[in-house]
Amino acid sequence: MEQKLFQITEFAKIARTSRKTLQYYDELDLFRPALVGENGYRYYALSQLDRLALIAALRDMGLSLREIKSYLQQEDGENLNALLEAQLDRAEEMMERLRCRKALLTEMLAENRLFQSLCGQGYQLRRWEAQRAVKLTDLDRSIIVNYLTDGLHTGLCIPERGVSFLYQKREDGDIPLPGGTCLCLCDLVEETSQERNLEQTARLREYAAGAGIPLKGDCFVEFNDLLAPRREGRQLLVRLMRVGVAESY
Repeated sequence: MEQKLFQITEFAKIARTSRKTLQYYDELDLFRPALVGENGYRYYALSQLDRLALIAALRDMGLSLREIKSYLQQEDGENLNALLEAQLDRAEEMMERLRCRKALLTEMLAENRLFQSLCGQGYQLRRWEAQRAVKLTDLDRSIIVNYLTDGLHTGLCIPERGVSFLYQKREDGDIPLPGGTCLCLCDLVEETSQERNLEQTARLREYAAGAGIPLKGDCFVEFNDLLAPRREGRQLLVRLMRVGVAESY
């Protein structure tokens, strides 16, 4: 029995695809029409829907058109298995990247909200989760930290005695960051020079002494570049300073 043929626009509607897609597949020699008339019009048969559905399914699995064409030309089961195994590996890699991206976004959002809740509120006592860090380098020279890759985990330690240094938060670190109750100050600054940091740290300790708040340990400073506003053409930084409070307080 002779099959009914459909012009490309009508067949595209039946197949729930686009005319442009069918034309492109034809140009790639991936999915050819059942007949091309003398007038150049493409005609398709309903029996071709299965092949088009197979192409769509393989596309949904992430296979490229080149890989699909290679399989359809051979229709070898082992070849398909190899393609799917490779695509499965790529999917696992993509899922891992997405998990890392989700963790970064969650962390950035939490930090942004924390900085926003503290900024401009003056000296505050706040509970903090204990963390650990490793020392990166002494601040005996200039160094640039990329906030998006390092900033969420990197900060500045200003010890009561000794040389300031950059640290990186790590669970296996040997440097304890203050946990429990901390005295905090989050504000906007125009510069992050060592002299300015030392000056502000001294003021924080002076405030604690005047308020009768016993501090313990070093001062830790972290910055948030994403929330930094511009004022009168100047780029400001959001800085958070904190020092642990003695348990006896």
